[in-house]
Amino acid sequence: MLKAIFYARFHPGRGPSVIHQYPNGSIMRDRTSNAVPLLSFSDISAYIIPPYELCNKPLSICTEGYRVLGFPMSPEDAKYERNRFTFNVCFVLDESADARPWEPIVRKAAAFFRAMEEEDGLLQAEESLEGLKWAGEDGYPTDDIGIVRSLLETILEDVNAYAETCIRINELHVLNLRLTPHRPAPPKVRAWNVPLLIRALPSPEEWTWDLTLQRIYPHLDGVKHVQCIAELADVELKLVKRAVRELMYHDHAILLDLFHFQAIYAPTADLVWFVQDREMLEECCQYVTVDQANNILSSDNNGESNGSTTKPTAATMVALYSSLGPGFLLYDFVLAHEAQLANVDIRRFITFGVIKGFLRRVHKYALAIESSSSRTLGASDPSPSKSKPKSGEDIVKEFDRAWKRAALTSGWATPPTEPPAPVVAAGLGNDSKISAELEEARSEKDEKLGGYMDGKHCMDEICVAVKTSEKKVVERIKDGRFGEVVLFNR
Repeated sequence: MLKAIFYARFHPGRGPSVIHQYPNGSIMRDRTSNAVPLLSFSDISAYIIPPYELCNKPLSICTEGYRVLGFPMSPEDAKYERNRFTFNVCFVLDESADARPWEPIVRKAAAFFRAMEEEDGLLQAEESLEGLKWAGEDGYPTDDIGIVRSLLETILEDVNAYAETCIRINELHVLNLRLTPHRPAPPKVRAWNVPLLIRALPSPEEWTWDLTLQRIYPHLDGVKHVQCIAELADVELKLVKRAVRELMYHDHAILLDLFHFQAIYAPTADLVWFVQDREMLEECCQYVTVDQANNILSSDNNGESNGSTTKPTAATMVALYSSLGPGFLLYDFVLAHEAQLANVDIRRFITFGVIKGFLRRVHKYALAIESSSSRTLGASDPSPSKSKPKSGEDIVKEFDRAWKRAALTSGWATPPTEPPAPVVAAGLGNDSKISAELEEARSEKDEKLGGYMDGKHCMDEICVAVKTSEKKVVERIKDGRFGEVVLFNR
């Protein structure tokens, strides 16, 4: 909340002075009342009206528990004494308040005051008005004399009450200010994250200018991960990440983990809050219920279901969520509570808990213990992006594989890298070639997989990177080709 606002200026005869303030007595003592000023202007006057070299720059001063935000201006012109007109419009906040939302307002207000002076000379002309009183003088404020004091009053009252203001001085000068709360930067979007829309987007006519969003919008269903969306929409991955992050910044989307039955979920401390909130319990029961055709149960305006399926009770929901825990696969959970989950959509059951914050995903990681086999497959490398320098032979093989992949996706002809093997029988030759290609693909996937087994990459990331299910990845890890591998949850 804005505590005070004042207009200060360097007067050729008086030096740094506060000409107007609001509320009265907030900066300069009011002789007609016992109000104590919020701060001592004399202690900070050298900063409020700084040297010319420091003008036209934002300033922030903390004093006596308050923060003073300003943007000193010093337009030059021969019509002014000393050829300059130095002033500052300052906003006073609590020292602990977040100043970032106020910085654009301070900058815009200063630019507006400067425009009034340079275009119409309103600030200098006001000082010569007959009967004008300055802040701290007897009789201040003088009503109906000048415009600055009433302007400051309107700014403070409107911004505190409505977080915005619109003030018209004349046909040329209109001040529009809006206080926009500071939004923290959204989390980084990963290829294995699943974006879920939580708020409807505007009509297509309002966002079709965003070509990336236009392409990916049909695929934002809360099921597909970012990498899959990029491939289906035929859009570069980094552009999809940027578009999803923009949706998150404006509270239109959130990120979920990949849903599969090998995942592990555990309740958080917020489960107590969920249990005690009757409205949320009712919302949960309505949200997760399905009918016999596996369609989500709809409801009319009165909240009564229009299907014949019985909704689970609140006690059932609490019992189900409490049954989840570390080390308990979702697959095992469904089998153990098959009867209670008969009318429950399991995906929505999990999603509701994650969105509300009383359910968290327990991720699985793989850590390869260094051995001869793991070194061969590259499992001892800290990460795929920070591997050891490759030999010339490895670079040639990698280039050859990249060329083949590009050729297969574009229809180019690929020259044989090895002389063709003699064909004994038509079927046998083809089978040998297919087997060799499959073995090469497996070797390439194993080499890529080995770079993720450093205990820093979750299983979701690994599965998306190698395009394989978690069950198959775990089977491949445990078959001994990577040496001793430890799987742990975190």
